[in-house]
Amino acid sequence: MLFTRLDLAPNEKILLIVRKHWIVFLPQIITTVFFMAFPVIVYLVVLIFVPAGFLVQFLEHVYLGLFLYALWLLLLWVLFFINWTNYYLDVWYITDRRIIDINQKWIFHREISNLRFDKIQDITIEVRGVIATFLKFGDLRVQTASEDSKDFVMRNAAHPDEVRNLVFEMHNNQGSAPGNSIGGVSIKI
Repeated sequence: MLFTRLDLAPNEKILLIVRKHWIVFLPQIITTVFFMAFPVIVYLVVLIFVPAGFLVQFLEHVYLGLFLYALWLLLLWVLFFINWTNYYLDVWYITDRRIIDINQKWIFHREISNLRFDKIQDITIEVRGVIATFLKFGDLRVQTASEDSKDFVMRNAAHPDEVRNLVFEMHNNQGSAPGNSIGGVSIKI
């Protein structure tokens, strides 16, 4: 099963999976496409504006240029994969008992934290700008009741209002009837 590595309790169910909004990754996609096309554009400009005498010498090294371009594309692909991995694996799992925060720092470095609902003191949502308002993404900050632990923060989370409502609902259910849990419905946002 996909969630066996989360160390869920026997009857614990995942209610919501919270990821960053897709628009956050769009600049990375645009940048990668630009850097893929840049050498081709430079090559076409050289073909158009360089005099014919220099062009013959330039075309003699076309295979070396293709090899270097292939290496360039490979480097861009690796960097894109690393950035996509950091984007995709940075996730919150909200179960019927707790919040599991997986913060992907680097390709082989992640931080996993747990927060039970009875330790939650407050949830703050910050939505900045017109684009964030229309596309419904923003920062979520869950403050804990203890002094020694850190706040849980998810930057650019998709649908933060829905996340806050679910967490408050689970927090209120935990406080009113300990031991009770809501039936698990997996939702992916």
